[in-house]
Amino acid sequence: GFGGSTMMDALYYAERLVIASRPRAVLLYEGDNDIALGISPAMVRRTFDALVAKIHQALPHTRLYVLAIKPSIARWTVWPEMRAANRLLKNSCESNPLLTYIDVASLMLSPDLGRPRPEIFTADSLHMNEKGYEIWKAEVWRILLEREIRYEPVAPSVRLSD
Repeated sequence: GFGGSTMMDALYYAERLVIASRPRAVLLYEGDNDIALGISPAMVRRTFDALVAKIHQALPHTRLYVLAIKPSIARWTVWPEMRAANRLLKNSCESNPLLTYIDVASLMLSPDLGRPRPEIFTADSLHMNEKGYEIWKAEVWRILLEREIRYEPVAPSVRLSD
C-alpha cells in the first residue's frame, strides 16, 4: 500500500507498482482506508482476489504477504468490519500456498481490554508511532525470515545450523 490508498488503488496500480519490478515477493497492507470509506469486507476480499490474479497472471511464482488491517482508536467504530475483512483475507491466503496472512492486528490490542493500545499511536489515534511499527517489524521479520530464507542464495560453505 501507499499513503491513503485502498485495495482498488493497489489493483489499479499493480502493473506499475508490482509487476514492472518483477519481485519475487510482495508485502501488502490495504483495507484500512477501504473500510473507513464504507467499502464492504466482501468487496475488499473480491478486490484482493482480483489483485492476486493480476499479479499471478504476470508473475505466477510471486509470493504475497498480507498484513492484517490494523485496529486503531480513531477507527474503532468500524473495527467489526475490519475484523470481518481480516477473516476474509486470511481465508483467501489459506487457500493459496503463495499467500501468507500476517496477523499484526492481534498484537496491537491490549490483552486485558481487547482494545487498541494507545501507546503505539500518534496523537491522531490513527497512525502508528515508532512503538507501533516495532510491533509490525518484529512480526513481519519473523514470518519473512521463516518463509523466505529458502529462496536466499547460500554459499556452499555456509550452514544454516551455525
